[in-house]
Amino acid sequence: MLDALEQQVGAELGTLKEGVQPLLDSVREGLVALDPPGDGMLPSPPEQEKLRAKLTSTLEEAEDVLEALQLAVKPAGRSGG
Repeated sequence: MLDALEQQVGAELGTLKEGVQPLLDSVREGLVALDPPGDGMLPSPPEQEKLRAKLTSTLEEAEDVLEALQLAVKPAGRSGG
């Protein structure tokens, strides 16, 4: 799922994707920590709660950065006023 998001971001932002890549990497790390591949042990419930809170914060930050970058690549077709 995250791979599809990264592809979409790359398609929309081109080289500006680099501005959000560290946040996407953090999201990937958070998801792997919450759902380890293979026979990896799940974190304890309190640790899961901390990881979810951090992941939520990172996703919100990524959303803000993505919106700003999208505005940067969109043509200024309309003027407000």
